Amino acid sequence: MINELRSFFSHNIASDGTTIIHQKQRFDDLLKINKQMSGESKKGEMIGNTQRHMQHVAEIPNVVYNHLLQTLGTPRENPKAWKAWLNDHQNRDFRTGGGRI
Repeated sequence: MINELRSFFSHNIASDGTTIIHQKQRFDDLLKINKQMSGESKKGEMIGNTQRHMQHVAEIPNVVYNHLLQTLGTPRENPKAWKAWLNDHQNRDFRTGGGRI
């Protein structure tokens, strides 16, 4: 299963009793699909076409995406930070195409 997401709820009784949500997600299959999609992209396939295009650039697991929303804000609010995160070599497994964003 690609999006097996599990949430665990617990109370932080030692300090102020606030609710802490722990999320755990396996995404090995998603990374395999991303690698396959990345291998299918062709360099320069959009060059020469004057139509506006949208290109699928990444598949990010829910747990990672939610963390990025908390730290970077939405992609619309902070596109430079999202592009930097996606272009970072450490996050290449989430990319579905070649090149840089």
